[in-house]
Amino acid sequence: MKADDNYQFYLKANVSNYLGQWVAICGQKIVASGRDVKKVYKEARDKCPKEKPLLTRIPDNEAMIF
Repeated sequence: MKADDNYQFYLKANVSNYLGQWVAICGQKIVASGRDVKKVYKEARDKCPKEKPLLTRIPDNEAMIF
């Protein structure tokens, strides 16, 4: 599975339950979430040892300015 597949899943996913948290996406599904990115990454790697999970932080309801 390509990393782009996980990113495309993320763009379409309803992540409203994860506001302010880190999520890990592997195999086009959210496999781990939480506020500690190291724990989320470790849980995702344990669940998907043959893939590199996509990690992203879901912003709070506040606007993000880049």
